Parts: sequence; C-alpha cells; structure tokens
Amino acid sequence: MSTSSILRVKSIQVDGLFETFDHRVDLNLDERVTILHGPNGVGKTMLLRMTNAMLNGRYGLFREVPFTRFALAFTDDTCIELVVAPPDARKQTNSAPVLTLRLLRSGKHAESYKLPQHQAWNHSDLQKLRARAWNPSSLRFLAEALTERGLVTGGKRPSLEDVSANIANMRNLLGDSAEGEEPVWLSEARARVLVHVIEAQRLLRIAFDDLLNEASDPKTTLTVVNYARDMSALVKETMARYGQQSQSLDQSLPQRLLNARAAPFPREALKQRMRDLDTRRAELKEIGLLDESDSHPLDSRALDGLDEYQESVLNLYVNDTEQKLSVLDDLARRTRLLLNNVNQKFQHKHIRIDPNRGIVAQGRRGERLELDQLSSGEQHELVLHYDLLFRVRPNTLVLIDEPELSLHVAWQKRFLPDLLEIVATAQFDVLMATHSPFIVGDRSDLTIGLGAEPV
Repeated sequence: MSTSSILRVKSIQVDGLFETFDHRVDLNLDERVTILHGPNGVGKTMLLRMTNAMLNGRYGLFREVPFTRFALAFTDDTCIELVVAPPDARKQTNSAPVLTLRLLRSGKHAESYKLPQHQAWNHSDLQKLRARAWNPSSLRFLAEALTERGLVTGGKRPSLEDVSANIANMRNLLGDSAEGEEPVWLSEARARVLVHVIEAQRLLRIAFDDLLNEASDPKTTLTVVNYARDMSALVKETMARYGQQSQSLDQSLPQRLLNARAAPFPREALKQRMRDLDTRRAELKEIGLLDESDSHPLDSRALDGLDEYQESVLNLYVNDTEQKLSVLDDLARRTRLLLNNVNQKFQHKHIRIDPNRGIVAQGRRGERLELDQLSSGEQHELVLHYDLLFRVRPNTLVLIDEPELSLHVAWQKRFLPDLLEIVATAQFDVLMATHSPFIVGDRSDLTIGLGAEPV
C-alpha cells in the first residue's frame, strides 16, 4: 500500500463510556501530536485501546466495556462507528447488547454490519481450555500477553478469572476467531488505516508461539534485545542494497567512461561536491554504517591540474558515489536521531550501532555492556525511540500510553521535543495519554483534557 493511499484519523468520539463520559478528540493534523490528559478513571487508556481494537477488528473489547457509541472519522470524510442497541442493553437482565458497525460517507450511512453474538464461556469451557496443557506458569504468561496486547482492562496482570472474561480475545490470540467473516467494505476500510501501539508495559516481549507449545513454558525476552537484533537485520539488509547499487553502477562504468563528455558545471562546483561526499562518509562512519576503509583516494585540490575530459570522468565518479550513498540516507537519518536523542540523556555510557550486533551499549571506558545492564529508564528511552524511528510506517496512527514511565523529570521534559523532531522526520501521527505535566511542558496547545483537572 502506498503512503498516499493511507487514511489518517482526524477525530475519535466515544459516548456513554463507563456509563458516565462522552469524549471527543480532534487530532492535531498539522503538528501530528495530540496529548490526552485528565484524572484517573476518565478513560484515557481505554480510548487508546478502543481505537486500536476498532482498527484491528478486535471487537471483543467492546463487549466488555460499557459505552453506547464509538466512532473514528478519517481524512477522506468517511467515518466508522460502532453503536450499541439498545443503549441500555447491559442494564437489562439476560439482554445482550447488539453491536452494529456502520460506515458513513459525508455524514450519511452507507453500509452497516451487525456483529455476531458470542456464547459466553462457562466454567466448564474454562476447564477444557486449562486441559489444553495450560499449566499455572503458562496461564501467568498468557495473562501477561493479554495485558501487553491491550486485551484486558485495569493496566495490571489479570487473574485467571480475568483471562476467562476475555476469552473471545484469547480465541483470537489462539487463531480461533469467532467474529465471523466481516464484509468487504469493512475490511477494506480498516486496511487503509495503520495503527501502532506502544503499551505502558513495553520492556518485555513474550514468545507467543510458546503459548501453543505444550512441551515448554512461554518465554519472555527484553525488548531492547529484540530491537538490537532487528537493527542488525535492518543494517545488513540496507548494506546489501548499497552493495547491489554499487555493483550495478560499477558494471556500467566502462561504457559510460567511453561516452564521457566535458563536465557540465564549473570546477568549483565539482570540488564542493567532493567535499560534501567526504562529509557524508565521515558522518556514516561516525554512526557505524560505513567502516574506515570506505573512502576515496582523491583530494579535491587535485582538480586544479585536470583537463576537461578528466573532469568529466571525475564527474561520473561523483555522480555514482552520490547514488550509492543515497541508499543509506533514510537509515542514516533515523540512526542519527536515535543515537543523538538517546546518548545525550545517558550518563557514563552510550549506545552505538554495530552491523553484527545491531545496538551495542558501552561504558565510559569503552567496555561493552550487556543491554540488560541498562536501567529500566534507559531501556524505556531506547525502546521508545527505536519503536518510533524504525517500526512505524508513514501516516500511521501511533498510540502511546504513559510515555513518562521510569523516566527522570529531565528526560520527561525532553520527550515531546524529541517526539516532534521524530514525527517531522518519519511523518506519522501520535495520540498519547499522560499524567505528567513535564511531558506537556509549554505545549498545552497540543493537549485535550478528558476531565475537569488541568495538567
């Protein structure tokens, strides 16, 4: 899907949330960052979770949370809304609410789809699930998995009863979805909107394949370790494309040399381009994308004694080198932001990029540090920046819950300026929920209050 075909969310609305709140959030589409604040219990995190659930087709959440209407409006003037009928169905004994999804175009109903009803899972059903070799350890990790994926409420690890209450979502996790076949218009509408969630619990990752493996317990790994591996793979893939580009240009070089003509621009311009190449190479070496052996043997001052044909040959060389290095531009820009933003906060240690190990931490004397030796705040900082810079596609809606977790006040104050810089580079939208006035700083113009208390 091309970037231009991706729709952006422009507003989110929920009515009757927890039978108490009506919220409308108009996203800041210009600076692309919107901050939710308000007292506990007004639904900040729930708004993020409902948005993610709607865009991913995980409708089980909406059967658990009291509300009457939830709607997402997009930049093409379409809107998807989920309505409960009758609105007070949850208050009626033995009356299950009917959930209907509707597509609106220019404010008018165009399509509708009634979600199928689910039969409640009883204690016997839970016993059958437990008999599927879910030992207590497996159930504990499953509970953590459900929490991490935003499939349970409360922001804490659920009990076994909580897991059973979210059995519809668990069935989706196990690949046994009972939602039924949704209509084409709905799946196509959701496919045009990208969403990425950064949960409050973001330092651990669970090996979900292990949840289905009766022979072993599920395992957790540090997110920073996973991201280091991801970075290594990304660097290697980018360098492979750099090598392919170099090989292609080198193979065609002899014929282009035979056809070379006089340089099309002044000698001083050529000298400046060579100096710029030196600068680009130095920057790429500094951030770990090129090694010291990658350099050209020519000094721009040597151009003074060249004839026009020699200048035209050198012009070919400069053109080719610029094309080769351009393959590294996007990765270099993101990597530079990652290193600058993280290393200016770390004390007595820093991170660097290594093609084989991805992200490497080092102490003040250059000694290697294992990533699990980083503090929780340092891991949060690294995970947040890597996630935003390398795992989000343009025009995605990024949902961030409590970015201030484990961060020193000084780091909280830097979070929003760093985020705005990243957003300007990567071009995505952010909706985040926070309790911290230090995250907001002097940018109250980006905030929306979901309650009476100001930040």
